[in-house]
Amino acid sequence: MINRKNIKKHKNLDYEDRLIIYIDILGFKNFVDYTSQTKINPTEKIKIINNLLIMIKKYFTAIPKSLISSKTRQYTAFSDLLVVSVNLKEIDNIICEIYDVYNLLRQAVLNGFLLRGSIVYGKLIHTKDVLFGPGLITAYNNEKTIAKYPRIIIDDVIVSDLKDIQEKNYDYLNYDNYISRDTDGLCYIDFFKILKEDVIDFGEYARFLLSICNILLKMIDNQPLKEKYLWLKGKYIAYINDNVDVIGHSFANESITKEDLETLKFILQEHLEELNHLFINSTDNKNILTNEDYRLESFKIISRKLTKL
Repeated sequence: MINRKNIKKHKNLDYEDRLIIYIDILGFKNFVDYTSQTKINPTEKIKIINNLLIMIKKYFTAIPKSLISSKTRQYTAFSDLLVVSVNLKEIDNIICEIYDVYNLLRQAVLNGFLLRGSIVYGKLIHTKDVLFGPGLITAYNNEKTIAKYPRIIIDDVIVSDLKDIQEKNYDYLNYDNYISRDTDGLCYIDFFKILKEDVIDFGEYARFLLSICNILLKMIDNQPLKEKYLWLKGKYIAYINDNVDVIGHSFANESITKEDLETLKFILQEHLEELNHLFINSTDNKNILTNEDYRLESFKIISRKLTKL
């Protein structure tokens, strides 16, 4: 809706070719309903929602310290939906925009939430007051009917453009680090792909895997979520089994039970306790280490622990 005060300002609106990022926070409505019904720490649960929404807004409205912020970026959020768009005149900056989405996905998981969405090119009018266009309808339909699972899909043409941008400028972020092609042929933003290399330390790594474990435990008996659960479970099992040398645990088969997830949860919690105890003794001062040395040292601590078992 356009405010009457701004009618003159919006007189010459016309569609622009834009990169459109459409995201839905899965399970948000149910969690909000729960906060109004529970009698156990409702304030704390409301705080979780508030922190999540603040975090999301920060990702798309604050100027990133390490990235070039798009001058034409627009951001609109309503309840569990958010739309971010950038004029394609700034096409060379779309790698940074999609990298922001990758980081947002990871932070949402750490906060206990999954996201689903789509990233497309399309005709759109997007200002502080106005949001509409055929591109938005395409993004919405892709999120609702094609993405299906807790993933953010990205059109092939955008992936091709990312490759071209990367080849022109090797200093740019490597898009291939966080985009994968799924078994159904769709490209999506993959938060597992470089997880080990992209975390601050083993503590963040274990907390991330622990968060997904807790999400799966909540989904396992929920029949309406079965399709989403099976997709996420498959990705999780594959990742855990591929990294058994780092985690010290693997799943025997894909028919995992609550007990299997609870066992992994216990192991990850043990790793976190071990890290908190030993890291203080293994380095005189974290500040004397570079970020990369700190990350590697934290993984070595758990590796040494697993070797002794």
